[in-house]
Amino acid sequence: MFKIEPYEKEYEQLWDDFVLNKSVNGTFLQSRRFLNYHPEDRFEDCSLLIFNQKDNLAAVIPACKDPKDPACFFSHKGSTYGGIIIDKKHYSGNSLLEIIEVFEQYLTENRFTSVYLKITPDILSIETPALLEYLLYYKKYQQYSELNTYIDLENYDEDILANFSQGKRTNINNCLKMELQCKEIESNNEIKILHELISLNLRKYGVSPVHSLNEFIDLKEKCIIDNISFFKCVLNDDIIGGAVVFYFPKTKTIHTQYLCSKEEFAKLSPMSFMYYSMIVEAKKINYKRISWGVSTEDFGHYINQGLLKNKESYGSTYSINKTFYKMLALDV
Repeated sequence: MFKIEPYEKEYEQLWDDFVLNKSVNGTFLQSRRFLNYHPEDRFEDCSLLIFNQKDNLAAVIPACKDPKDPACFFSHKGSTYGGIIIDKKHYSGNSLLEIIEVFEQYLTENRFTSVYLKITPDILSIETPALLEYLLYYKKYQQYSELNTYIDLENYDEDILANFSQGKRTNINNCLKMELQCKEIESNNEIKILHELISLNLRKYGVSPVHSLNEFIDLKEKCIIDNISFFKCVLNDDIIGGAVVFYFPKTKTIHTQYLCSKEEFAKLSPMSFMYYSMIVEAKKINYKRISWGVSTEDFGHYINQGLLKNKESYGSTYSINKTFYKMLALDV
């Protein structure tokens, strides 16, 4: 028998220890340390803790109310992944099914009319998410899928460039001849330069960075200093490109975001050099994978073919990010 408690500040340490050290599918992206960097008024938190009959924590669900629909339980608007985070002992068919049923009962009792769960993908989970995915399907959840690409370094030629397309090999060799360098950013001023560069890159698509400059600085200084790094691509002391990198030590996976470059250096292709440098970084620290992120839009209904082809040209393979959702019937 399981019971549910809404998240309170007093549970913060218990939550983070469970997510980071005891769960089979938790990452720092579902920790309070990460979620709390958001301004308090951005999301109305409705996260849950699920305890077993011995009052031991069995699962947590980071969540907020959808700002556009307060009756929608969304896990989580403030993170790439949310979902039901569970420990090894309770990751079994009977226990997990009961947890899902208790969870749904809680939602209907609290007048939620829909639920969205962005679950941790397989490349970031210690245990395969197959059981969770099946049981959500069994409970009549629908899903949408997004195509992610990543480098599997355990099935990758030791000679990095041998995995690249001919065009990318040419780009990298030109960058090396020009003595481009990839270095970790240390100062807030350089983070500001990177953020401005990211904003310029995104502006041509009519969008802005998800994270503000102050959030970048907070992420680096206050929240997840062991799990995030900012990199710059340098030519003659000029920052002409960069990237934000997330580290997932439990599965030895790197995830890149915001790869960007100055448009006037497009022919030199510093972006290609950043991809190459991220692979070098992963190998240096003995990580197994580098995730490039999704190449799909509109809930997976549209493939950005140019973006996908670019990621494939580095010798990438594929994984699927899944979001499960369900409309809930309320008791009258």
